Amino acid sequence: MRRRGGFGVLLVLALAVVVAACSGGGSEDVADRPPDLESVGTEAWMGEGVDPGATAVQPGPSSEDPTAAGEVEVPTGPASAPPPAGGDAAPVDPSTDVAAIVASMTVEQKVGQLFTATVIGDDAVSVSDAAATANQALYGVATPAEVVERYHLGGVAYFAHDQGPGTSNVADPVRTAALSAGLQQAAAAGSGIGLLIGADQEGGPVVRLRSPVTVFPSARDVARTGDVDLAREVGQVTGTEMRAVGVNWVYAPVADVNVNPSNPVIGERAFGTSADAVVPFVRATAEGLAAGGVLPTLKHFPGHGDTDIDSHSSLPTITHDAATLESVDWPPFALAEELAPISVMVGHLAVPSLDPSGRPATISADILSVLRDDAGAGGQGDGGLGFDGLVVTDAMNMGALTGFGDAGSLAVDAIVAGVDVVLMPSDLPVAWEAVRAAVESGEISAARLDEAVTRILEAKAAIGVLDARAAGGGIDPSVLGTPAHADVRARVEAACGC
Repeated sequence: MRRRGGFGVLLVLALAVVVAACSGGGSEDVADRPPDLESVGTEAWMGEGVDPGATAVQPGPSSEDPTAAGEVEVPTGPASAPPPAGGDAAPVDPSTDVAAIVASMTVEQKVGQLFTATVIGDDAVSVSDAAATANQALYGVATPAEVVERYHLGGVAYFAHDQGPGTSNVADPVRTAALSAGLQQAAAAGSGIGLLIGADQEGGPVVRLRSPVTVFPSARDVARTGDVDLAREVGQVTGTEMRAVGVNWVYAPVADVNVNPSNPVIGERAFGTSADAVVPFVRATAEGLAAGGVLPTLKHFPGHGDTDIDSHSSLPTITHDAATLESVDWPPFALAEELAPISVMVGHLAVPSLDPSGRPATISADILSVLRDDAGAGGQGDGGLGFDGLVVTDAMNMGALTGFGDAGSLAVDAIVAGVDVVLMPSDLPVAWEAVRAAVESGEISAARLDEAVTRILEAKAAIGVLDARAAGGGIDPSVLGTPAHADVRARVEAACGC
């Protein structure tokens, strides 16, 4: 293993943090900066959570108020869990059909597919001392490639880490492209199954990759054009450029209906303040992203539009009754049943009308059943959305989950409730081992495990990344910021006056 940089870097990992509340709206320079100890709540956006290389947000002990922030010192590295078993399992044959692949996988390979984690560094195998130190502390190995192989990961989420030289995944799009290719090579050598490589690239204040990437105005500004065909072009340019750097899973479009003017975290990220305004732009953007070659994501089910609390810091409660949810919040998410390929991200949101226990949607079978079943929660009524595709959590290291369990129990609860992909657990080794143990004990049934893995592999097949050996095809940074793409942005800006 070769590491770039001939100097030693001492990386201090904070063991606990009290997450501050987020201010509204944000700005482009805020979104471009990775979070630090003083500003986690402001700069950690939906779908990405808290940078684990900088801080470790871990749920505290349960209390009468599960939304109370916990100030708990916890280990952040793999010393708290044994290394994954089954590390020598042979790669599967990804050229067969999905059912045959699932049948041939070991339990450890299946468990790994359930996790999308972030890795530290701008290269898969040749990393700076700072990146190696961070990866060792978090995962027990030095390089992003080793993280993928050790945990049989199903996905990686890119993040603007700032723990020293060479730690960011997205500082240089050319290096991002090389990182993506290297990670897919690591997956080929490990499980044989390609990675879903994800990033927030919504436009406006929430983007991970910048110049020479084409960055569009916010969803609200795109909707102000009144032109759904132009929105579809925006999605296609974004998808094309993301695929050109190896990102094949975009955590967008935001499908929330922003009915609360005091909403501190959605705001301009939403296309509008009514379902009628939001639905056509969500559909067009998702179709455009898919045409660009990436897996789009509708977020944040069951709807983050009516809250004055930021789920990065504490748990919002959505007080809508079932009729309001069905008429206001769910129409954009109902598109998931007809769009393909598509995924849905579940937010950390309590909805007492669906689950009186107050559990966040990410770990609530009652709330997830509304998304999954035609009949809705408990088989009652006509409110179910009938979505049988890929469901992913919002980042599991966010403050909204404080008091609901540790990284392991949260991951298990999410899978049992019906989630397929656990995004960015606060302690991957603990979460990975807890899920493996839950499968072994039967708490996660073999059928539930295979169902989740099947959905993951089907999503990968739909965008051409099931076979890791072919998943790097099409990576070409030369398509970033072309005149044609710049023209689309100029037409958006002219039409919205933004």
